[in-house]
Amino acid sequence: MTKENNKQTSFPRLLTLPTSFTNNFITELTALNSQFAEKGSKVFELYGSFQHGAFHSARPAKYLPLINRTEFQKHVRLALDQDIRFNYLLNAPSYSNFEYTHKGRQELEELLHYLCDSGVASVTVTAPYIVDIIKSRFPELEVVVSTIGYVGARRGISQFEEIGASRIVLDVEVNRDFQFLRHVTPISKAELEIVVNPVCLYQCHFKFNHYCTAGFGGHLHKGGFGHPYNQYYLNWCYLEKLKTPGEFMRSPWVRPEDLHLYENFGLHHFKIAGRGLGSDELLNRAKYYLKGEFKGNLLALLGWPHWLQFRKKNDGTKLKPLEINLENDKLTGFLDFFHDTNPNCRLGCEGCGHCDKWAAKHLKTNDPELLKGYISTMQDNIQKLVLDIPTEEETQLQQKHWNDAAASQRHLS
Repeated sequence: MTKENNKQTSFPRLLTLPTSFTNNFITELTALNSQFAEKGSKVFELYGSFQHGAFHSARPAKYLPLINRTEFQKHVRLALDQDIRFNYLLNAPSYSNFEYTHKGRQELEELLHYLCDSGVASVTVTAPYIVDIIKSRFPELEVVVSTIGYVGARRGISQFEEIGASRIVLDVEVNRDFQFLRHVTPISKAELEIVVNPVCLYQCHFKFNHYCTAGFGGHLHKGGFGHPYNQYYLNWCYLEKLKTPGEFMRSPWVRPEDLHLYENFGLHHFKIAGRGLGSDELLNRAKYYLKGEFKGNLLALLGWPHWLQFRKKNDGTKLKPLEINLENDKLTGFLDFFHDTNPNCRLGCEGCGHCDKWAAKHLKTNDPELLKGYISTMQDNIQKLVLDIPTEEETQLQQKHWNDAAASQRHLS
């Protein structure tokens, strides 16, 4: 029996979901899994990390739950009792070469021992060196390559397979490259997984630095729990979307209704992004992707109203909330174009127009004039971020606000 056939006879849909680390999250997730038990589909794995540390994840501390080691172990074991694995994130793009030092290797060793003792099944990693360390010294841990590893070619899959990766979360840029996915999925030794709800611009070459910035937002240092940063990249990203509506369609998301296009050639691992969200929102995302059906505004399911963070104008007043709607029911057939025709999107959109046409027809705003106001405000904000040099006092105040926000993130009720 081929690997592809093996995959088709296993769970048809295996979801990886962030955890909120709340006390009742496992109970509610277990009830959700039971609804889809007959289909064989389930959330088979939770993922998360400590808020900050020398070996941190790729998310800023101030957005992540604040938990201690005892609470972490309890949560992992509660999940295991319900046959749900735990995946720990060591997926920052860089650790400032700390992993090459005596102290760094000692701290990494201690953390990995602790994860094994806690019952953690797998670790998601970006740096190849750390992949090799874990598989050589802790073979009981499954290593999953992060999507931040930007694996989007057969060679990249082979390289990580050679150093011990068991699963690879592919670069989101290949989510709609069905020619590539059809070819590599059956022949890869490692299981392949895609992120279903990415919010990045398609083929954005700023995202690597954006991830570096976010990763250092969780780096423990003498000044606090993460290095603060401004919102230059997020502002830039959503300004591009507001200026060019087709960018909302080009972002490589996958609707719950379209997962079958991937399952048909044996890809069954799907990752839901959303660390830092509350339990209800995470469970809702899991429910709709398990069910394969969603009614309403797709942007709300994907978690996209980030433009609302940029309402404040230079005079201190705030714009009214801008509503953007993309009704999921209207999008049947949108992804089929990529599945059936295999367009080479990396060459650019000239002469195609598929995404722009769908955006023009289905993307709606509550107020076109308000949209112009957001664009103007966000352009002014970027100019200010680029031209203004922060004072030492402003930098210290920003660090204090960051530390206070991180310290407030306790959600164990």
